[in-house]
Amino acid sequence: MKVNKFNTRDAASIPQTLRLKDPFTQQLIKEEDGSTLDIYVYGARSDISRNALKNNQRKYGKTPTEDEAQQSGAEYLAAITQGWNKNIEDDNGPIPFSFENAVQLYMKQDWIAEQVGLFSRDIANYDPTRSGGLKFGSDNSPGSTQSQKTRTEKKEKGQEAE
Repeated sequence: MKVNKFNTRDAASIPQTLRLKDPFTQQLIKEEDGSTLDIYVYGARSDISRNALKNNQRKYGKTPTEDEAQQSGAEYLAAITQGWNKNIEDDNGPIPFSFENAVQLYMKQDWIAEQVGLFSRDIANYDPTRSGGLKFGSDNSPGSTQSQKTRTEKKEKGQEAE
């Protein structure tokens, strides 16, 4: 049997959809129209995750202060977050996705940070054989191969990623 079909690093490198749950009831959070609060997350075994951990260690050292550890954790989660849907909002309305906004969200909303961390560490969430539609890699959706390829090409050309 070919073991490459079990490549967890490759599987974790395709962001998956985390649907947020109510932190008190563990029920899926749904809007009145039935839409969910979705965050697109790379797995903890992905190269993106490994690089984020290395960057944080370089930035904060091996023994960060408590405040630095909290900031480092939020930055790590932001680095493995590929995006979110427009249903993520605060009192001022929808929160546009950016690294900085993700850091702030994870700093202020520990229940979301906890769900993102747990989701990213569960390799079953990245199982390429699983059916059920968790993958959102078709067309030019945030996690699609085409979308990732376009962002990579723009980065290489020095253009701003959209």
